Amino acid sequence: MVEVKQKLALVLGSVPSVEEVDTFRLLTETHDFYVIASESICGYLAQTSYFHQLTCIALRDHDENPTFLPGLEKVLEQFSMVIVKERLGLYAYQVLKAKWRFQFKLVVWVDNLVPFPAHDVDQMRTIRTEVTNAADCFLVQSNAARIALELEGVATSRIQYFSPWIEERGDRTPAGRTKARAALGLTDSDFIIAYLGQIEWEEGLSDLIAASKLLINREASLRAKLRIVICGVGSFSSDMRDIIKAMGLEENVVYYAPMRDANRAIQQACDLMYIAPLASRDRIEGDPYRVLSSMVHGIPLLAARTPLAEEYCGKHRIDFCPGSPVSIAKAVQRVRSMPHVVADIVAKNLTEVAARFTEQKARDTLLKALTEFAQSDVEQSLSSLDIRVLEIESKVKNKQYLEAVDLIESVFKMDAVPVHHRANLYRLIGDCFAKLGDIDGAKDAYAHGAELDPYSPKIYIGLGTVGLMKGSNDVAVLHLQKAVSLAPDDEMANFGLGLAFQGMGEQKEAARWINKALAINPENTAAIFSIVRIAHETSGYDDAIRAIERYLKLNPHDYNFIYTLGGLYFKTGHFDTCARLMKQIMDADPKDKRAAALAKQAKAELEQKANSSNG
Repeated sequence: MVEVKQKLALVLGSVPSVEEVDTFRLLTETHDFYVIASESICGYLAQTSYFHQLTCIALRDHDENPTFLPGLEKVLEQFSMVIVKERLGLYAYQVLKAKWRFQFKLVVWVDNLVPFPAHDVDQMRTIRTEVTNAADCFLVQSNAARIALELEGVATSRIQYFSPWIEERGDRTPAGRTKARAALGLTDSDFIIAYLGQIEWEEGLSDLIAASKLLINREASLRAKLRIVICGVGSFSSDMRDIIKAMGLEENVVYYAPMRDANRAIQQACDLMYIAPLASRDRIEGDPYRVLSSMVHGIPLLAARTPLAEEYCGKHRIDFCPGSPVSIAKAVQRVRSMPHVVADIVAKNLTEVAARFTEQKARDTLLKALTEFAQSDVEQSLSSLDIRVLEIESKVKNKQYLEAVDLIESVFKMDAVPVHHRANLYRLIGDCFAKLGDIDGAKDAYAHGAELDPYSPKIYIGLGTVGLMKGSNDVAVLHLQKAVSLAPDDEMANFGLGLAFQGMGEQKEAARWINKALAINPENTAAIFSIVRIAHETSGYDDAIRAIERYLKLNPHDYNFIYTLGGLYFKTGHFDTCARLMKQIMDADPKDKRAAALAKQAKAELEQKANSSNG
């Protein structure tokens, strides 16, 4: 009997170190692994990852907030375990809401070494707090990350460590380095300081540029051979170029787009790898892969003292004072003047890698981390509040609106109702009031929900529905456009937007959105009737014909729609097809007068057409 693999998702809201993703190649025998991220992040992974069988689920980039992943919650329904990287972005909040609904195991991968990050930002604090409370397990790759969580009060039993691993690929023999330099357009005489990663202010890159200027000022010959090689993308790129130009270093700084071949060539070619993330109020870098990559490939590390550098390579690096270009310049001079010390650092790091960061150790610790906590709690447990909210949703679904409102009022009397539940309950109140005809009450409830969770598509569908009910189609369009941007594949968001445009008389735009709703659910009969109505108003019948034919493939004995389809074919002059469809109805019900009448009209048109041809 073939053992079914567990479906495991990794949700990313920001550009990762590619090695983070590649680590999960180690689980391909035991798990079906997927990355869920924005289209831009998935595109980045396609260019840089060595995980050749990686499956990415690419969600649309959200312009308003790049940490929101439109449609994420629906996608997560199919997974039994979900890992989310970090816990401050809206994507983490979406995962939290999906966990409550679909009851998968939630694992939070933490590499931020700051306890209680973003405590001063209301939205981020709420996300962090509620995700932390809901997580089944936390993954860490350093003792510093573990301590940060413990300082927040996370129980040690909820924290699992797994060892990072990087596959060595670069050839740093003299011949290999010469070849790599030639591929990069550099020479053997160049002294190369490399940086691989995101181009952000927090990475201390402006300090490296300033240090390079100091080195050239002190030693003019470096103007011709000092090269700063930067491979990455990020929001600080434009500022970096301005700084480089202002210091007159355009010829000394070389940029490469992040690609597999470029990354490998830079690792082979460089003399030093620069890593100097600056600590900020809300983040101290805890991603180990850049440090480990240099250790694995035998690259001397030009790294400031950070918790991660100290834990991974200790003193086996070229140290400098973070934020000090003078200190960086002195560190580079030490490298050039003491090659034996540099060789010793490289050798000790390679020994450390062989002892601590092997492929087998990474596989064993990752499997252990993902299985131990899952086995310790086989049954998913719902809190009494979760159960109460599910009961309320069931009553709304069964049209028990007054009972649902009474239950919601009792829940609001409880202490410490999480924000994601409060927002959802206000949305349910809005649904109930709308069904009971209290349009203003529904609008107020939806507005309260939107204040608590401004990224809930269902709340904006509710507000859009209120607009439709009040005849305010322009207002409905605004709310439903927001809903579609948050959940592009939501049937009701697309259908509602189509109805709003239809109410404004914009039939072409209405047809576009109603057709999208039908692509999501071809059995939405209300949408089919709407597209038929648009067809008759615009004399454009193709969309309506396609919609009904798709529907009839699923419901071949729905004679009302067979009749409607026959009417459309009659309108387009396909009288033979119309007659055939009416015969199909009359074969099932010879007394169907509508079908008989339309069949008679079609027959008359065919006879007239035949007579015209003979004449």
